[in-house]
Amino acid sequence: MSIVADTALFDQLRNEVINRVMPGLRHKMLGKLQPITLLSHVLSRKVHAGSADAAYIQTQVDEIKLNAKILTNATQNLFTWVAQDSPFQLPADELVSECVELLKMECYTNNLIIANHVSEQQMLPAQEARVLLCAGIILLADKQGTEKKLQIRAQGDSIQFTWNKACAGTQTINTGLLKNWDWVANISEQCEIVQSDSGVQFNFKNVAV
Repeated sequence: MSIVADTALFDQLRNEVINRVMPGLRHKMLGKLQPITLLSHVLSRKVHAGSADAAYIQTQVDEIKLNAKILTNATQNLFTWVAQDSPFQLPADELVSECVELLKMECYTNNLIIANHVSEQQMLPAQEARVLLCAGIILLADKQGTEKKLQIRAQGDSIQFTWNKACAGTQTINTGLLKNWDWVANISEQCEIVQSDSGVQFNFKNVAV
């Protein structure tokens, strides 16, 4: 079946998702920056005090270089979240873990318990997977209720969300697109979304073989 994606709707959904995950992305960036700042201050103090020999300086410089590389990779990853065109692919386990990690505090405060069973490394379109999976998690987290439970699994090129009855209610704290699942139809040319009463399945297309 041919899918004609609603680009404007996807962009709106993407903006809502980015607004929600940005605190988590900012926290990750700061976490990568802190070791460099700390190592630099310590090294500077020891050099000025004359208590750092050549071996110590080299060790600290190597550590700073390593952490700078980690920060560079984290910065590049941040850019792929906000870039308008991100056609690259990432492994399913990495994508799901990233989405869950970025939203774990909101899930905790909104009584959503997530069991992530995804270990497959099938390559999926990164931008679509990030937006759609995060959107689904946010939607469930925002629903009013306690003891909400979400199971995330993978099968081939699909990611499956299965939830309990507590996640099926209609009351939500969200007023945007993420207040319900109405956006799932024709949201992306690279993903067909199939709904049921107890879950949703994201069937990704155009994935690497």
